[in-house]
Amino acid sequence: MKNLQKNLNILLILILSGVLLSAFGVQFIYHEQPCPLCLLQRLGMIAVSCAAAFNLVFGLRMSHYGFMLLSALFGGFVALRQISLHVCPGFSSFGLPVLGLSLYTWSFIVFVCVIAYTALLLFIYDFKEESKEPHGSLDGWNKFSCLLILFIAGLNCITTLWQCGLGPCEG
Repeated sequence: MKNLQKNLNILLILILSGVLLSAFGVQFIYHEQPCPLCLLQRLGMIAVSCAAAFNLVFGLRMSHYGFMLLSALFGGFVALRQISLHVCPGFSSFGLPVLGLSLYTWSFIVFVCVIAYTALLLFIYDFKEESKEPHGSLDGWNKFSCLLILFIAGLNCITTLWQCGLGPCEG
């Protein structure tokens, strides 16, 4: 069962990495700078991925799943806030739609799916025995997914610093 959970955590990291890399694609190909709310949604996805990476590096723990749920709730609330800003009459949508939906709407859908996915992982979690695996017991996919999300987080820090400087971002 532990291998299934580890593989599902790797899958979650890879999916969220794909979403974040796609956001970078829209940002650089279409020259659309992310707004401050978009940056917060990216932060929520990175935090969810980090919680999954904690499960891979430090072993499966309930606290990691709790961090995953809180991060998904944070990102979902930020996305919902952005949706509510653009749903009002007279406000235009922000950014290029993908398959008919804005990126912040897709972000909300991703966070709802992450919450459901985490609930699934909690259903198959073995409460009797928390993993006490030694550090450094990562195989190829574990290392790849952890390094990938670390790279994406670093890239987000660099591009945000480039866009905003050391002060607050201007939307």
